[in-house]
Amino acid sequence: MHGVVSLLDERHYARVQAIWEELGQKFDVRGMYVTPYPHFSFQVAEAYEEEVCIDYLRSLASRTRPFRVRTAGLGIFTIANPILYIPVVRSPRLSELHAELWRGVRQRIPGPVAHYYHPDEWSPHITLAQGDIDQDKLSDIVRVLSRRNFHWEFTISNL
Repeated sequence: MHGVVSLLDERHYARVQAIWEELGQKFDVRGMYVTPYPHFSFQVAEAYEEEVCIDYLRSLASRTRPFRVRTAGLGIFTIANPILYIPVVRSPRLSELHAELWRGVRQRIPGPVAHYYHPDEWSPHITLAQGDIDQDKLSDIVRVLSRRNFHWEFTISNL
């Protein structure tokens, strides 16, 4: 899988890494290391027209000014193997950038995941645990993390 993402700022990057480490130690959850960089995704696909994509992203990044985003609480994508995440609040500026990316980045092979990233479906998020959590682990993890403040604010300055 490939994707168009924004990495978190240094402070929040370290916070997410610390949570991943804690979940690994306390609950033997390590699925988040599939994509080992704290981020949120604008789009994910099996493959892209790489050269065209790189040129487009460089151009877009050069004309996009950094802006603030917020997160709010915890969320769960309820599928066979649940995904625990921190929701990123969709602001008008974030939605505009996402829509521009959606129009400008051409996927070579759309794949089954692509529709989750369509502007009408997109739920920006920071993954905390995925792939190797069952219902029992999930409830224990939520119990531990629900005592924490996940109302963060940080600047997006990269693609």
